[in-house]
Amino acid sequence: MNAPFALDVPAVWQDAAAAALAVQGVVLVVGGPDSGKSTLCRHLLQSARDQGRSVAFIDADLGQSHLGPPTTIGLNFYPPHPPDDFGLQPDRLYFIGQTSPSGRMLETVVGLRGLVAAARRRCRLILVNTSGFISGPAAVRLKTAKAEVLRPRLGLVLVRGNETASLLPPLTLLCQETRLLPVSHQARLKSWEERRRYREERFAAFFAKARPQRFPLAGRCWLDFPWAQGLEITTAEKQELQELAETVIWRAERSGGFVYLVTAAPLPEAAQSLLAARLSPERLVWTAWPNLEFRLVGLLDKDMLTLSLGILLDMAWHQEELTLLTPLPDQKLPAVRFLRLGKLRLTPSGQELPPL
Repeated sequence: MNAPFALDVPAVWQDAAAAALAVQGVVLVVGGPDSGKSTLCRHLLQSARDQGRSVAFIDADLGQSHLGPPTTIGLNFYPPHPPDDFGLQPDRLYFIGQTSPSGRMLETVVGLRGLVAAARRRCRLILVNTSGFISGPAAVRLKTAKAEVLRPRLGLVLVRGNETASLLPPLTLLCQETRLLPVSHQARLKSWEERRRYREERFAAFFAKARPQRFPLAGRCWLDFPWAQGLEITTAEKQELQELAETVIWRAERSGGFVYLVTAAPLPEAAQSLLAARLSPERLVWTAWPNLEFRLVGLLDKDMLTLSLGILLDMAWHQEELTLLTPLPDQKLPAVRFLRLGKLRLTPSGQELPPL
């Protein structure tokens, strides 16, 4: 829980808070990076508590999240949480696996819709904070999809220059009411390094008590390449492919015209050509094990809600299981039904590693 906070609230925000607290449904908060979205959400939560109003708050800002670790969408209920409680273990969590929705917009919309559905079962007022991803056609598509799925009763748009101009036409039509608000006086554009350091601190705190746990490849559903893409190929065919690969093939699967390989080292170009010719008309898709080390993994229950996160450890390959560093308690391990491979690579101390 954070320390008590004091907010510098523009007068027009007071009117917006009154409008939000009269809503029964979704209030969507939209704005660019460091425009004061989280400050506005805190003000709304504080106002709700002052009036004895229950609120469900969903934080969908994947990179600078205040609920849960980065790469996730978090949900808290207020009460019982106080307005300044933006912890790492929210009431519900949905794993996306990267710090920007670009490239995983479908998962972002699906996760947000699921958390809003869970919130509706307990609260009439649902406050949704969105990411600062607002520029370009992809951002417009994402914000439009969110508004189309959630049908907000009220959209609160923080305006700084013309950065939200392309979002206003669809939001105005899809929200029952839209209010344009000035950026908070406390808002300050943070440097890339400040934003990275914030994520690192959140990750380090989340994994502070993590320990290695083994997860079998069988018996649970692995989501996203390279595992669980199809049936394992025969030992004889695997050996034949390995003679062409010039490196060890640790796992090989076939499905729907594709052959998926996990190799001990990157495939040389000549080996790629030989394998492609041998497998044609099937298509070859491969990844080297070093590309997977330290990848972030979401540990999901049967309803696809996130129980915890894990880091895929640098280890000797074992055909039947993988080892993840995770803070998930032992008693909750049997509840893990899905494992979703994220795109972010992360050390146990929270440092982000460059993609390979």
